[in-house]
Amino acid sequence: MSDKRTDFLWIVQMIMIKHQDAIVGWPGIAGDAVAASHRIPNDLTARDAALAFCSVFVEGFAGEARAEVPSWMSALSDPPRSVYEDRGLRSV
Repeated sequence: MSDKRTDFLWIVQMIMIKHQDAIVGWPGIAGDAVAASHRIPNDLTARDAALAFCSVFVEGFAGEARAEVPSWMSALSDPPRSVYEDRGLRSV
């Protein structure tokens, strides 16, 4: 995993833990964070991307109004299986 993705996911996780009472649908948001981590624009730092993500998904994080969804976070879906390394797991 790239350092930028790792940093993004770590920051998002810490914010989600801190604001856990303001999160509805924790598993869905966690999955969206993984999907978003594959789409962070080159011109954003992991920190800026994590703050943008949490501004959209964590209620009250960006103040009273919910932040607009940036284009790189629209229509998030799981990354294709091909982006993951083969870890040598076999079905039994």
